[in-house]
Amino acid sequence: MIDFPVVWLVSVLTVIAAVTLAQSDRIISRARVFLCLYLLCLGGIGFILGLRLSFDSKTAASIQPFIAVMSGPSAYLGFRALSVETDSHWYRVLFWTAVSVFIAVVLILLPIPISADFYILTINSLYLTMIAGLLRLGSDDFFHVSSWGYKQLRQAIYATLFLLGIMIAVDGLIAAASLFATKPFMLELLSGVSGIFAAFIFIVALIGLPLVFKTPENAKEKLEPTTAEDRVILEAIEVLLSEQKLYKDSSLTLVRVAKRLSEPARRVSIATNRATGENFSRYVNGYRIRHAKRALAETDLSITEVMFESGFISKSSFNTEFRRITGQTPTQYRASQAGG
Repeated sequence: MIDFPVVWLVSVLTVIAAVTLAQSDRIISRARVFLCLYLLCLGGIGFILGLRLSFDSKTAASIQPFIAVMSGPSAYLGFRALSVETDSHWYRVLFWTAVSVFIAVVLILLPIPISADFYILTINSLYLTMIAGLLRLGSDDFFHVSSWGYKQLRQAIYATLFLLGIMIAVDGLIAAASLFATKPFMLELLSGVSGIFAAFIFIVALIGLPLVFKTPENAKEKLEPTTAEDRVILEAIEVLLSEQKLYKDSSLTLVRVAKRLSEPARRVSIATNRATGENFSRYVNGYRIRHAKRALAETDLSITEVMFESGFISKSSFNTEFRRITGQTPTQYRASQAGG
């Protein structure tokens, strides 16, 4: 069949894309893990489709549902990780996602006279909705994405929604055909269509995902020019952070700072983005890391104590931000200062 080499070729390319993304340090590790898993799920589905269409493999047909039910959840976790600042919150998200996948897998395994495509359709539709919900978050809600990357992130989410929508539509057609079709060739035809759609999905993912978090050399130049009003707002923020040391407050938010300044939160966010090239969360974290560097170099506080003293409550967030800004872990930084 025509789609046989396409599906297998794109499966290989998708694995290459996953490997490329895994080696990128532009985003936090847990986001990379699940976005890579999403790509590998897509690649696995394509490989299995090739086996089914070319060899009529019953084993491949039995494995495919278990991979398919993980595609939507893994995409959701990949994007969701970028907006979760605390470990406890992340573990809750991870737990409930794992529970939903486990339930879907158990239902597929049970001897119930319902097509596995129904469960695939249900769970991917659920996570399609949840991924769409991430679009309601603003730039400052994605703590691990720079302001210039927020637009690209939204584009990646839209692309994922579109691609998952295609997969859901195809799974729906196959499920309907399994109920109403009387001729076997109709299922084979729909499987072929599924392969073509999958190939399209893989190609878009291959091109788009590795580029989403690539930093353009002229990122700051692409921002809108800073206005005089932006500079006034930023100076007021700097007073709050430098003199009053509000960055030490782990519950500090954009909204709270905006209220202090008697400015709309959106206006403060825009001013910070344009004046610094970073979103508000990253800008505040810059103050926190500078404080942490001084504490690590000049005091005997433990790293955990330094973390809390600097305004962080999540060890993973502290380590991620410290490495992003300094290129070292807190332990490595302290050792380098002691050695100097």
